[in-house]
Amino acid sequence: QDAVPPFPSTQAKEILASELGLPGGAAALASTFRSLSTEPLAAASIGQVYRGTLHDGRTVAVKVQRPAILDEIGLDLYLLRLLTPLQTRISNAVNRLPTYDADIASAQALVDEWGRGFVAETDYLYEADNTESFAEAMARRGLGAVTSPAVVRELSSSRVLVTEWVDGTRLDLDASPDVPRLCGVAINAYLTMLLDTGVLHCDPHPGNLLRTTDGKLCILDWGMTLEVPSNLQYALLEFIAHLNVEDYDAVPQDFINLGFSPEGVSAERLKASGITDGLSFAFRQLSAGGGPKKIAERVEGELKQRYGAELSGPELEKKAQAELLAAMEAQLASEGVDVKGVTNVMEEVSRRNRELFALPPYVLYVARAFSTLEGIGLSVDEDYAIVQECYPYLARRLFTDRSPRSKAALRAMLGLDGPAVRAPSALPFGADTVGVVVPTAQSSARGNGGGGGGGGGGGGGGG
Repeated sequence: QDAVPPFPSTQAKEILASELGLPGGAAALASTFRSLSTEPLAAASIGQVYRGTLHDGRTVAVKVQRPAILDEIGLDLYLLRLLTPLQTRISNAVNRLPTYDADIASAQALVDEWGRGFVAETDYLYEADNTESFAEAMARRGLGAVTSPAVVRELSSSRVLVTEWVDGTRLDLDASPDVPRLCGVAINAYLTMLLDTGVLHCDPHPGNLLRTTDGKLCILDWGMTLEVPSNLQYALLEFIAHLNVEDYDAVPQDFINLGFSPEGVSAERLKASGITDGLSFAFRQLSAGGGPKKIAERVEGELKQRYGAELSGPELEKKAQAELLAAMEAQLASEGVDVKGVTNVMEEVSRRNRELFALPPYVLYVARAFSTLEGIGLSVDEDYAIVQECYPYLARRLFTDRSPRSKAALRAMLGLDGPAVRAPSALPFGADTVGVVVPTAQSSARGNGGGGGGGGGGGGGGG
């Protein structure tokens, strides 16, 4: 993120001089810069950053792209795509699952989507456009607590990006008392991008989130973004509204609207799969906060209450898996399947679910962004609940949007449509449901839990 081994500065400065059109090479940089750091202050996979001073007195961050980086990215993506089928088969074999053509196609689609983002990052003019657009969009909405670096257009090109220097410290490493407030600012900014401006910053590792010396949040490195069309924005709002009031009967249609199901799958088939029960459980746990560690502790407490306080973590998991298997058998039987003729119940349910669910590539970016923000929040408050932090923005968004879909989502969020709310079971499975077994605290400590957050970053943005 900001500590990749740099390439030689002599080479970087020759690239800089060439991009600036200076015929004298690196020796001519003095005509543009009063000073320029000898070595980079930060180096990342695509470029490295120098600190300089212009003759007008402005301090700037000068990001220079690695030579032939597009060739390297192309080779990496080719090898990844070549190895993806093998990796998918090995991963499934380790988990004792069969591999279908759809598994390989889905994995390769994810590689392609990451590739799109990486290639976009090599165009620094595209990054400059995104950087300026974000600052302008936040200013128009009166969100003065968040910003991005000012671009020096006349010195920027597709391989060099010059921005005004931002004095600040990484948000996750800053000890200032206003860091919790800025975590809220970050959530508000990312929700605004996702559900309003329609351009989501997709690289929010902690090195790209700075607390400036004047107490603002500055977001760096705008090379990788995701366009979020208005139709998807409204689908997300409807999904969140239905989850908020536990209207799980509406969730299957939300899944279809969000692209989580292949074409031709009906809401009725999704509902019969038991996905709503797993979602209700997951949403309850996320709302309670505390991240993976606290979730694992709560789940273990619920399992002990259900199966016996004297049981160990592995014993609890065995009991839960047995109940899950029974629920799966009940689901198959309800669909007219002769369970006795099924050699592997979990495999059969997994096969059926593959026909019902798909993973849209945009989910990777959204999940990455908000898991990183959750990780920063948890570093400040161990009981941090990112779901709770989202509510103030969502309420404002729904109250101020006059579109019919937004009004309908608001009515749903307020419970005015009178959905048939049912209390979710304590665990995501039961006699008539199929869900997901969440690891206990003991298994989470062994490395089976989830996580949010990342690390690394630098003052000027490594790229």
